Amino acid sequence: MLKKLMLIMALGLMFGVSGTAIAGSNPCNPCSMNKMKHNPCSMNPCDMKKHHKMNPCNPCSMKKHQKMNPCNPCSMNPCSMGEDTQKKIRSGSFKTFQQAATAGKKMWQDEALGKSGLACLSCHADYDNLNLDRRQNYPHYVAMVDDVVTLDQMINYCMLNPMQGEQFAPNSKEMTALAAYFRAYRMKYLKADK
Repeated sequence: MLKKLMLIMALGLMFGVSGTAIAGSNPCNPCSMNKMKHNPCSMNPCDMKKHHKMNPCNPCSMKKHQKMNPCNPCSMNPCSMGEDTQKKIRSGSFKTFQQAATAGKKMWQDEALGKSGLACLSCHADYDNLNLDRRQNYPHYVAMVDDVVTLDQMINYCMLNPMQGEQFAPNSKEMTALAAYFRAYRMKYLKADK
């Protein structure tokens, strides 16, 4: 009898704990808590109205300048961090798409990018060998590579093979510039081909 009673209590305790977890009582995320339950502020902070700004019981309404506040899980989002805490993907930057495309156009015509004496323009003058008439976005299958590739991968394939050069780092300004120019080149073709 005692064993049955202990088993029932253990099952009740087990289901009680899992039921609480299912109900959304994560103490690390007060925004997922149920109203009036398990919330140290005794209400769902995400249900509070906007006039409760800066309420420590409402971490979802706190302002961005309270970044990295461990009591504000909503401000821990790296997308809301200020520039002083952001890591850059590279040194230097383009301020406009046109700036990147202009740099890419120079590279497109540069025979010194590789050792073969070819430039991108050598194979792709007047939109040749790009299959732009298929109106495919990357990634897609490219017969020359015999694989489905992204635009960046296609650029590096051409750098390594026909141009016999070095591939560009994924976050490099060179990769961004060539990708930007390819987009501008493709858009010009699509406008003319309406």
